[in-house]
Amino acid sequence: MRVDEVVGMLADAFPLERAEGWDRPGLSVGDPLAEVSGVACALDAMPSTVEQAHELGCNVLVTHHPAFLDAPFPMTPEVRTSSVGGATAFVAARLGVSLVAMHTNLDRSDAALDLAADLLGLPRMGRLQEPDGYGALLDSGALALDELAARAASAFRCVPTVWGAGGHAPGTVAFCSGSLGGFGADAIRRGVGLVITGEAGYHRLSELACAGVDAILLGHDASERPYAGLLARTLRDAAPDMRIQVLDEPLRWHAWGIGE
Repeated sequence: MRVDEVVGMLADAFPLERAEGWDRPGLSVGDPLAEVSGVACALDAMPSTVEQAHELGCNVLVTHHPAFLDAPFPMTPEVRTSSVGGATAFVAARLGVSLVAMHTNLDRSDAALDLAADLLGLPRMGRLQEPDGYGALLDSGALALDELAARAASAFRCVPTVWGAGGHAPGTVAFCSGSLGGFGADAIRRGVGLVITGEAGYHRLSELACAGVDAILLGHDASERPYAGLLARTLRDAAPDMRIQVLDEPLRWHAWGIGE
């Protein structure tokens, strides 16, 4: 199987045309006609994950986040002399590892929204942005905010930050992976009681709080690490005989004092 066939399988599941105009999904580094020895799946394309893939005998690294959005300059072996994107591209080219990403096109997929519902154990009611935009609308029933925070901590293996008092049931939940950005306004408009997201700025969180909307912040990376497994399952379904590895990516941060 060739690299371009791997890209095609993923694009069938997560159409590239559904990505944002600024995004860079698909193949960013590598030979599309190269034979695939193995595929490693991860959240981030970084020098360390490229090297991990190579050590496992995989010459394709499939990630959620692209290695870069703008072409890096210069490309050198070290981040300090170029950038994360530049060093990643350099190491990937040197080791012969092709880099493939499925980013905002994956974020908007039913598979990604259903995954959030499955991880949290909450039924999915629809999308935050109908008919085909971002965010999953979930029904939390009678679960209280502190119960939902505990469930999110277990599901995403992190220590979340919570905005809101713990004793009440928020009802409808909006799950938005990564950065909340301007989706908080959609949550307010849709009458959502709680937003679960990776990260959000102070002023956006203050706007939610003033509108009576609680928030649980998981960390950008924690909210999207499960997508590595989703990418792997997508490829296994399409090519059961392909050798696929999911890289173990620990969070690069911790809440100080927790578990110290």
